[in-house]
This record gives sequence, structure tokens and C-alpha cells, in this order.
Amino acid sequence: GSPKGTITLRNVIGVLPGSNPQLATESLVIGAHYDHLGMGWPDVRQANQGKIHYGADDNASGIAVMLELARQIAKKWRPQRTIIFIAFTGEEANLLGSTYYVNHDNHYPTRNIMAMLNLDTVGRLGSNPITIFGTATAREFVHIFRGVGFVTGIPINSVPDDIGSSDQTAFMKAGVPAIQFFASAHEDYHAPGDTVDKIDAAGLVKVATVLKETTEYLAN
Repeated sequence: GSPKGTITLRNVIGVLPGSNPQLATESLVIGAHYDHLGMGWPDVRQANQGKIHYGADDNASGIAVMLELARQIAKKWRPQRTIIFIAFTGEEANLLGSTYYVNHDNHYPTRNIMAMLNLDTVGRLGSNPITIFGTATAREFVHIFRGVGFVTGIPINSVPDDIGSSDQTAFMKAGVPAIQFFASAHEDYHAPGDTVDKIDAAGLVKVATVLKETTEYLAN
């Protein structure tokens, strides 16, 4: 179709301030993208033109896990470092939201981000281990996730390379150690079949458990 005109996109950000004056200027970013393909833009397959793309796994799953972690810890935790929760826009359009964020310093500059944890497509875990892309971006990551796997009893598959090319990639380019949590690949990727009835709720709980352990370690 023809262009619809100019629109304003927004990242949605929540901040849990650090309690330790020496460490509060350092931040841990937890992110997930809330945009999807709508009726198919920008990645519709020919046969799916004009059909609703629900995006339950990609990426309502990641948003749900992030919001639940924020809900559980905001009232109770006093993290030493600042935790920044970001729901990114424009991930499907070449990482527009995350790229904008890392290139526009705010009260918590990009150079002071100690790590970025991204949740993208975590909704269909099944019997798979949780895959973590990008563990080579900090030498500590592989050891951290080995420890988290040990503590939680949840199998984790650490992948050194970042083949995910989701929002963590924008942070990596800015020099920030960054990883992506990922569950499994399936044929409904960027297709109308990515619906909520196929989401593995128990798998989401596993991802959330690993995220929570990792967050507690890094934030303190």
C-alpha cells in the first residue's frame, strides 16, 4: 500500500533506581519489543497479505515476562544498581527503538550500562533448553548462566554468537555486553499462526525464573 504519513513511535520505559550511591549510576537494562507486523508490514509473506499477524510469541511472550518480573520486584527489591525496563518499538523495522535509545543519552548514559538482557520469542519452550544468544559479549556471561542453570535446575544453552539480531544487537554495537533469551524456532514466525493458544505457559515461567536469577546477580 501507499505510505500512511509520519507517525511517532515510543519506547516505554520504567526505572527502578539503584540503592547504592556508588553503583546507582550503573544500570542493568531489561528489554523486550512490543511491536509486531500488524497486517504484515514490514515482513509479510505473499500469501498472508492483509491478514492479522498476532505476534503472541514474537513478542508478546517477552513483554509478558518482563512486565511480570517488574511487577514482582518493584515493591520488594532494593537493587544496588539501577534496573531499567524498556518495551521497545520498531524492532521489526531494523531495531529503530533500541537504536534510538542507545544513541540518545539520558539520566542513565549508555556508557554506564553494565549489561542488557533481551527477551524475544520466549513463548514456545516446550522441552528445549532456554537458549541465550550473545554470551561471548562479556567473558563473565557463560559462568553466570552456568551458575543460574545450576541454582534453578533449568537447562540453558549458551550460544557465544549473536545470531538473534534482535534489540540486543543495538546495544552490542554501542559496546554494551548484551544477550537474548530465546525459546524455539517454529513455522509461525512472522506469520498469522503466531497465536496465543500455542504459548507454553510453563516455559514462560522457566524463562522468568532464569531472568530473575540473572537480574538479581547483575543488579547487586
